[in-house]
Amino acid sequence: MSDYTLSDVAKLIANHSDLVDFGRAENAVDSKWINQAEKILGLPFTSSYKTFLKEYVGGEIGGEEIYSIYGVDFDSVCGGDIVYQHLTDLKNGTAKQNQLVVSETDFGETFYFDYSQFKNEECPILQRLPSGCSLHYANNFYEFLCKRIEAHLN
Repeated sequence: MSDYTLSDVAKLIANHSDLVDFGRAENAVDSKWINQAEKILGLPFTSSYKTFLKEYVGGEIGGEEIYSIYGVDFDSVCGGDIVYQHLTDLKNGTAKQNQLVVSETDFGETFYFDYSQFKNEECPILQRLPSGCSLHYANNFYEFLCKRIEAHLN
């Protein structure tokens, strides 16, 4: 279980607005889009990720896009839409059905939800290194966001 909360994320965003560029709640997609995305993916979003989508929409940390739902028809969307990314990853063989990628870095790191460990509406986020090795990175999406922001401070 992670001790990180939405409040921790909000504090880091407020203190590092030069580094974090997220949207705002008034621009978030509604529950219909979230439900449709989950249905297409065959995976339920974690509670922390759903809250992120509703509060911050999506955006970037230090220029690294955090995948979200663009609110564009899933048959024509591209870019950092999480549905598009997952379907593309599956087609290309770079992810498994239970690995939902949420961000990639310019250094070849891939961060993904590990749904093989889904429990109590949460699952950990793993970091796949360029070598192909995967390591535990965060217990939930809030911890992931905090760690990514902190990583860009150094």
